[in-house]
Amino acid sequence: MPSASRTTPPPPASRPPIAAPARPADSVDRVYRAVTQRAVNWRFAPGERINEVALAGELGVSRTPVREALNRLARDGFVRFVPNRGFVARDLTPELVRDLYELRAAIEVAAVRLACARAGDEAIAKLAGAWHAATADAASRRIDRLTAADEAFHRGIARLSCNGELVATLERVNAQIRFFRRVDQELPERRDRTYSEHADVLACLARRDARRAGELVERHVVLSLERAIAVTEQVVARIRG
Repeated sequence: MPSASRTTPPPPASRPPIAAPARPADSVDRVYRAVTQRAVNWRFAPGERINEVALAGELGVSRTPVREALNRLARDGFVRFVPNRGFVARDLTPELVRDLYELRAAIEVAAVRLACARAGDEAIAKLAGAWHAATADAASRRIDRLTAADEAFHRGIARLSCNGELVATLERVNAQIRFFRRVDQELPERRDRTYSEHADVLACLARRDARRAGELVERHVVLSLERAIAVTEQVVARIRG
């Protein structure tokens, strides 16, 4: 008697993979990046109290990662914590602008002097090539393009110092002054100076002239109080506008 045919059962339906739940640290990092962008671009008015509940709702998270992100921003100098009031956006004064640029100058002078002693010829040539490539066409004359290229150039010098802590400190300062930097570059004479002074710094790096390189970088970076006042007024006008 022929055996009954057996029907092969269909394979079980495939199930979509279950997404791993977001880790708390991931949420804090995401919120930190989002809030930092707001702070860098002065989306919080100077002295404004930051509403943590509203910010959490806007970002679609609980209040906890917002609070942790704001604590990190306080350490970075973007906000400050005031007892019985909460987190408050940083104030904006000409003295703050001048102080930040003086700090940046001190870091970058140390960086370029170390770079003269430690960087290889190939690394210096690569930095020069990257700067020339970034500024070779007419589009580089746009403020946003030039500001990004300028920041990358100075970051590149810091990396040639082979001092990771120095690079990390400069990155924090760069974030605090990025908006000012963009406003400062709007002056045509400032843009022209950027091109010529970068060429002079590269020449000093190539011949390992640490003393002269440091002098050039300091002069290139530091803002006079008069210029700091002018930049501050322009930034305040942008914020209010």
